[in-house]
Amino acid sequence: MASTQQNSDSQEQAVADLILAIKSKDLEKICNAYHKHDDPARAAQLKFCFETANSQPNNYEHYQNIAAQCVAAHGLPSGVIAGLNNTDRVTFFMPALQASETFAQTNHQGNTFLHALFANPEHALPPFNYIRSLLLFERNEALVQALRSRNQHSLTPIECYFVYNLRAAAMPEHELTALFALIEAERADKSQPDIRNIKHVKSILQKLTFDKNSQQLLVIASYYQTPVESIYNLH
Repeated sequence: MASTQQNSDSQEQAVADLILAIKSKDLEKICNAYHKHDDPARAAQLKFCFETANSQPNNYEHYQNIAAQCVAAHGLPSGVIAGLNNTDRVTFFMPALQASETFAQTNHQGNTFLHALFANPEHALPPFNYIRSLLLFERNEALVQALRSRNQHSLTPIECYFVYNLRAAAMPEHELTALFALIEAERADKSQPDIRNIKHVKSILQKLTFDKNSQQLLVIASYYQTPVESIYNLH
């Protein structure tokens, strides 16, 4: 309990230090206020920036830039990665991820922000088209590397979608096209899928009802480079 209280106090102090530095309008002081704290306290500071930006739309870019400058100078706390699991958060922290080239950074579970984003069950459908747009316009190799990263369960971000967030409902055509494009980008280095992971997908397919011609089966078959029939017969 004492340790928990100390952590809470430390995070509150870190946010207070950041607020004071922001009021000074001195970028060096702002970055120093971030640098002098540990990762959990820095995560609290970044959370403050995100929440303040969303509560003060006129200052959104200001707080977004503060977060980007701090992360670019002194790194992204790995504890933040799991929280980058929806479009609003990813959009806010995108300049920070770009500036620090931390797209492929992982947390203690081996997850990149793409693992967190694609696996989030609160999304009826992950924002595949949004990520594809980033690949097209940013041309960032670190983002491609994040797409290819495997977590502690040997799952890529797209496989996390299959295992944790697959739905029976058809997805819009632009999202389907984007998903196929992401699969192509993942395979651009000639890497092969880990066919052993189909067993994880099988347990999901058994819980849902799919037509043999469904989009989802087509995508899974394309990902694992196997006939649709072999996927359909799993359930």
